[in-house]
Amino acid sequence: MAIVIERAAKTVSEAAISACEELGIPRSEVDIEVLQEASKGVLGIGSRNAKIRVTVKNENLSEKGLRSKKALESILNYLIPTFSVELKEGPEKIRLDIKDTNDKGLLIGKRGEMIKSLEYVVGKIAGRDCEDGRDKRVAIDVDGYKRRREDNISKLVKETAQKVRKMKKPISLEPMSASERRIAYLTLKREGGVSYETKIEQEEKRIIITPLTKG
Repeated sequence: MAIVIERAAKTVSEAAISACEELGIPRSEVDIEVLQEASKGVLGIGSRNAKIRVTVKNENLSEKGLRSKKALESILNYLIPTFSVELKEGPEKIRLDIKDTNDKGLLIGKRGEMIKSLEYVVGKIAGRDCEDGRDKRVAIDVDGYKRRREDNISKLVKETAQKVRKMKKPISLEPMSASERRIAYLTLKREGGVSYETKIEQEEKRIIITPLTKG
């Protein structure tokens, strides 16, 4: 269902600018219907504002998705000088990808900790008093970092499982976040000849890959 809002201002142009700023999207991504033209009246008597109805062209976007993009852009304006944010939505997830910035390291943080913090804050801001898209989870990425990280984890797990089978000795993986461990578990389920368990070492969770013993 498309998002529709109505706004009034002294001119149609001002009303359109106000609506697009509120939605956080450019004018090219909305349809504008003029409901009422502005009128100066006579000697100020009978003057009226212009009134428009603005419809977001992309029907897959939710109110929470647009709020999320706007909230993230507001936060980034305080952190870095240049960036762009791309918004995509699915049935369960709002995806925000930060691009065109030279401050990737700052935004990613150690093992993606900054990304997780941004996801939490943006999700809280966007979900406040919001019905449309309320249950969708906000997922933020920085220029494809998460995809590259997932590929690297999967590759690491496969190589480690191969070493475990060859050496017939358990090997401990590096500490991982909950989302990273899920990727590792999915990869390990496709690997034969090994088992695995998760242990806490110095307040960090590690996956231990162990060779299967023939019974």
